[in-house]
Amino acid sequence: MCNSFIAKNFRTFKEIKISKLAKVNLFLGKNSVGKTALLEAFYIYLHENKTEAIYELLLKKEEHLSSKEDLASVIKHLFYDHKLPTPGAEGILLSSLNGKKVVKSKSVTIKTDTGDTFDDFLVITKGVKEQKYPLVRDFRDFYRQSRMFEDYNYKGNLKFVYSMGIDNAYITELWDNIAFESKQDFVIEALKIIEKELSDVAFIEAKNRRDRIAIAKVSGKKVPFKSMGDGINRILHIILSMVNAQDGYLLIDEFENGLHYSVQEQVWKVIFSLAESLNVQVFATTHSSDCIKAFGSQWEGNENKATMHRIDYKDQQHSVMPYDFSDLNDALSTNTEVR
Repeated sequence: MCNSFIAKNFRTFKEIKISKLAKVNLFLGKNSVGKTALLEAFYIYLHENKTEAIYELLLKKEEHLSSKEDLASVIKHLFYDHKLPTPGAEGILLSSLNGKKVVKSKSVTIKTDTGDTFDDFLVITKGVKEQKYPLVRDFRDFYRQSRMFEDYNYKGNLKFVYSMGIDNAYITELWDNIAFESKQDFVIEALKIIEKELSDVAFIEAKNRRDRIAIAKVSGKKVPFKSMGDGINRILHIILSMVNAQDGYLLIDEFENGLHYSVQEQVWKVIFSLAESLNVQVFATTHSSDCIKAFGSQWEGNENKATMHRIDYKDQQHSVMPYDFSDLNDALSTNTEVR
């Protein structure tokens, strides 16, 4: 489990430190303070294949303007202020902490350097392992080399639920990964938070489509998931990701998206329960007071199993305010964005 974290020179962060983390962690703050960037930092740090994780994040944000861009012009967006550091200078640092000190054995660094032939490289280091990628090479080669040099982790137990959009093929794969397992029951029970008459889920072939589509059995009738609203599709994505992350990590960006305030407490109840039973560490973000209240309802009685932090940005510096459960009302009064 990740018990603390520091990120330096990453995205919007010159430096951000989180001294204490638990099984379930909620980060709150207004828009554009870096909540998503923090989850991305966790994603790279916790991913077994750093190159693959970086490639996925840059692709997701569409930070490549064309398929033939060189690595330097794309990778710069990962660094603070969208600027590549000069060769040999301090780059990105992602690590856990021992008190105030960085744990070097668990650190990940991403920087640039000059090779023996005077060509510049992107250098990714984790522990004692180092990989170099020519900055002048095609961005697509960066992904190809990730399979050559590191363990391919696509089916690993680190899952990222983005704030918007669900890839149907990916959801289908997550469901197939737990075929004939009791984990499917966890998903169905969670979906009943919104549709109490739902009794089964299946992914079926559809005409004129290459992928399969999700359908639910509701009161004996087959109903396409896409026609059932954003809320139930959001729960499907979150809980499917969570049961696939057993003994690993789940990242949820803007938890409340698509979820009516009246069901959020029940969803958090499922997350707290599965985090314990499946050994999943959860990192989620929100800017909703409703989400904070719902989280607080499950935090009570589980104070040692959860943390809540507020991220602020002022005078070009980030700060992190940790809350105890007793400070929940203060967090609600400080967080001004409500439904």
